[in-house]
Amino acid sequence: MDLDGKPGEPVPAVDFADMKAMLAFMEDVKKRHPEGRVVIGEGIWRSVCSPGADIRAVSYRLDMLWVLELLLQPAYSGGEWTDAALKAAATIEMTWVQVGKTYKGLPFDVEAFLSQARAKPA
Repeated sequence: MDLDGKPGEPVPAVDFADMKAMLAFMEDVKKRHPEGRVVIGEGIWRSVCSPGADIRAVSYRLDMLWVLELLLQPAYSGGEWTDAALKAAATIEMTWVQVGKTYKGLPFDVEAFLSQARAKPA
């Protein structure tokens, strides 16, 4: 499965439930295989997410959260992403990047993401 979209094009918004399901599955795999080296096929992801989910967009959006975690490590002690953060990551405007190319910043508005992620539930 090709997980890369065309660089510069928008990444489709995804369902928050798919973000949460894929993240939970990944966390479970990490716990059961702490040594890493686990490959998860497209069929497994399709069984984890809702029917018709854009698996590559869900995965890419979670990857961007992982990159954000790496950037925040001096100030972020780890833990779990809140539902508000996952909801923001599921829908915030984002573009695809080209693998192997160096970029200044992330392909989404980090300030807007943080604002949405910190928002109190209605």
